[in-house]
Amino acid sequence: MRSTTPRRGRMTGALLVLAVAALGLSGCGGDSGYETQEPQPSAPIMSQETVNDLCGILDAQKGTWKAIGPPVARVAFDGAMRLWTIRDGVASAAISYDRHIVDTVTEDTCPEVRTATLDVLELPDLKTAIAGL
Repeated sequence: MRSTTPRRGRMTGALLVLAVAALGLSGCGGDSGYETQEPQPSAPIMSQETVNDLCGILDAQKGTWKAIGPPVARVAFDGAMRLWTIRDGVASAAISYDRHIVDTVTEDTCPEVRTATLDVLELPDLKTAIAGL
C-alpha cells in the first residue's frame, strides 16, 4: 500500500503558494494609477443659440397657447418642447440631466417671456410643464 503523505504535502504546498500569490496580488490595486471612483457625469451646457431658440419658440407660441386655454396649451407646450429637444440633442441631454435647467436659462435670457408662458400655462415653473419629456 502506498502512502499519500508526499502527494498531500505537494497539494498543500501548491495551495499555500496560490493563497500567497492571491493575497499579494490583491494588495496591488491601490497604486495602479487607475481611477478607483467612477467618473461623475457633468451637465451638458446649452449654447446661447439653443437658449435663444427656446425663448423664440415660447414667445411665438404664447398667444396661441393663451387662445386655446391652459389645459390644451400644456399639451401644445409639451409638443413644442419635444420638437425643440429633437432638433437639439444637447438641449435634450441637458433636460434629462436637470429638468430645472429650462427655468434657469429662461430666467437669465428671457424672463418676461418665461413669466408670460407660465401665466398662460397656469403653472409655477417650466420644470413642472416639461415633466413628460
